[in-house]
Amino acid sequence: MTSRERVTATLEGKPVDRVASDFRAEIEVFEKLQNHLGLETVEDVLLWTKSDFRDMCFLFNDGGYGGYSSFGWKDKEIRKGIYEDLWGVRRRAVQFGEGSYLDIERSPLKGMSGIDALRKYSFPDPAGIYDFSSLRERIREVNKREDYFILMEGESLFDRCWAMRGIEDFMVDLLNDDEAARYIIEGNYRFFHDYTKMILESAGGGVDAIGMYDDFGNQRGMMISPELYRKYFKEYQRRYIEMVKRYGAYVFYHSCGGITGIIEDLIEIGVDILDPLQLNAMGLSSGDLADLCGGRVTFHGGIDLQDLMTNGTPDQVNHAIDNLKHTLGRFGKYILSCSHLIQVDVPVRNIEMLVRCVN
Repeated sequence: MTSRERVTATLEGKPVDRVASDFRAEIEVFEKLQNHLGLETVEDVLLWTKSDFRDMCFLFNDGGYGGYSSFGWKDKEIRKGIYEDLWGVRRRAVQFGEGSYLDIERSPLKGMSGIDALRKYSFPDPAGIYDFSSLRERIREVNKREDYFILMEGESLFDRCWAMRGIEDFMVDLLNDDEAARYIIEGNYRFFHDYTKMILESAGGGVDAIGMYDDFGNQRGMMISPELYRKYFKEYQRRYIEMVKRYGAYVFYHSCGGITGIIEDLIEIGVDILDPLQLNAMGLSSGDLADLCGGRVTFHGGIDLQDLMTNGTPDQVNHAIDNLKHTLGRFGKYILSCSHLIQVDVPVRNIEMLVRCVN
């Protein structure tokens, strides 16, 4: 089977020649594996891992597949280590050991009081920023060696709203200022709807799945209550998913943390792939999650990074993955992947075991 055939069959619960897989890692991990294995490129590493996915929006340090910046936007460096995105959110690079991450330094709507002040903000227009005319050719280039399952990020509605407003102010809006909350959500929904439509029309069927990335969960449960999710976000996401499916693409839904309270909602509105399955935060075993969903959604992830992959032995990794294949894969709808991007502190020996388990 080709990678695309394997993932598509998995989504449909049909037999496959081996478990479908998606290898995701920070760029520092790719670099470490290149040095360890004597490989030249990120693509060489992905081939070694037997990953069936290719993410057209993942911008590697070496240029990778292009990423957002090559389609028309590159975050502005305001000063050394401080970057501003197209919404005006500023982030600073923070180093930790061998790795780094971006921490929000400025939210453009933070501290504004009243709807009149918020209305002075102009939401970005994707039509004036992005040009996806080369996307179809780039996908063909990626698929020259193999027919991969092509993923592209489309929506990040909740995360974008609180990044713009500041998380404290946005939470207060959701509870106390319906007009302000809906104004921010609506403005961002229009952006993501139009942006994603541009992608799907330009791709001409070449994008297999659109990613929705909304971290509604944390280590202990939901960031907001399921009731607030249903009041403010569910119907926007339903409309968005309906639009994506009119173009024949699947929906890949990412939310970190404990989102057990809205899993039924996500299945109802049409999510096809649920990621990343932080089972400890969800308060579920893999068997419990499989029972809850009953084969109505494809699972993606579940391999614990916080303890297992970082501190466990290769034998423990092997045992845990075997268990996930038999529990989450009970209905034939499981894609082997970790519960987040693999971090630089994960030992190479455990990554090698992960790759050996792709069978």
